[in-house]
Amino acid sequence: MGYERSLMYLITGVAGFIGSHIAEELIKNEQNQVIGIDNFYSGKQENIDYLQNIAVNNFTFIKADICDYGQINSIFQEYSIKYIFHQAAIASVQISIQNPRLTHKVNIEGTLNILEAARNHNVSKVVFASSAAVYGDEPTLPKNELSILKPISPYGYEKMMGEHYLQLYSELYDLDCVALRYFNVYGPRQDPNSEYSGVISIFEDKIKRSEPLVIYGDGEQYRDFIYVKDVVIANINAMKNQTNKFDCFCVGTSKKTTLNELVQLIKNKYQSSSLTTYELQRSGDIRASICDNTKLSNLLNTSNFSQIHDIFTRDQ
Repeated sequence: MGYERSLMYLITGVAGFIGSHIAEELIKNEQNQVIGIDNFYSGKQENIDYLQNIAVNNFTFIKADICDYGQINSIFQEYSIKYIFHQAAIASVQISIQNPRLTHKVNIEGTLNILEAARNHNVSKVVFASSAAVYGDEPTLPKNELSILKPISPYGYEKMMGEHYLQLYSELYDLDCVALRYFNVYGPRQDPNSEYSGVISIFEDKIKRSEPLVIYGDGEQYRDFIYVKDVVIANINAMKNQTNKFDCFCVGTSKKTTLNELVQLIKNKYQSSSLTTYELQRSGDIRASICDNTKLSNLLNTSNFSQIHDIFTRDQ
């Protein structure tokens, strides 16, 4: 027995950081039926509990693995899914360097499974969580949608391959696909102990534990930090708005923050005197990362995106 609702969404990786925030926003509208899947490799049961608590009979969670096509196909057979937010991944540069066969299986084969299910079950659109890691450390900045792709880690390469598969499926099978190249996402529910533990959640966790902060490199490397709620806005607008058959967008603020500046912001927020130590830069880490989000701005108004300085000073 399948649902016949017109607004049926599937979110992969729904128990994770960004996936749970997308689900939270969607289920606010009772007309949206949201199916969420996760295998809890890095997702949290507490995120599912929260979503089930706020939903009004419009959220269904299924424990499933995107690497198991039979399991994924059976979900599409039961539910009339029209729109997919594909967030599930092993989103870690370091894990991909240590175990590239594992991340290949999840990030490439798992993505192919989602696209195949979408093709075989008349899905209207797929929005894919890509990454700024596709650019590697190619020196031209800021990055935009036409910048050279030169990943320096298996994770970056896997995200690039995911984009290539999306473009192929859009051309071969007429499937609408959008890739969103996330820059450094931060915000509530980001797990400091997960493989995709953003530097902000790690630093905040260490300060709360009165532990020293560790910076790999000299601290002058910089990132384009974007708040998770703004990433949700980008996802939902990319799904709703008219785009090319295949399209991609840089999802960032076009503002840079060095790690040294970030440490000072966090220390000020918590009135902390924690020590900061410096160690050698890690393999696969990128020195500088910032985007030109002009194309995204044409899709939605990014002037209202939260700035990291505002986030860390609003409660002081």
